[in-house]
Amino acid sequence: MVEMIRLIRAGLPMAFTVDGPRGPRYEAKSGPVVLAKKTGNPILSFVVECERFWQVKSWDRLQIPKPFSRARVFYAEPVSVPEDADDDVIEEKRSELQAKLNEAVERGRRWRSS
Repeated sequence: MVEMIRLIRAGLPMAFTVDGPRGPRYEAKSGPVVLAKKTGNPILSFVVECERFWQVKSWDRLQIPKPFSRARVFYAEPVSVPEDADDDVIEEKRSELQAKLNEAVERGRRWRSS
């Protein structure tokens, strides 16, 4: 986390999965919220959805796009975190992030099923 903060402050963009390395799938953790608090950068949730894919039997059900499959990126509204956020605000923002992520996931599912 300290290295990510240093790199963001140096001007490098940062991206990582908000559901963490162990899941559960699509469940936002507080790490991105703390990072946003420390850097002043908003959190932008997004989902990449493919029309056709192979799915790995793992906790996150990793999807590998099939050749020539179309894909779309679905963004949600950014979530900003004040620098003076206490634990209650961090949890509130994590819940907001979760809602935005759910919204992007649902839009992706609707696109793929249409």
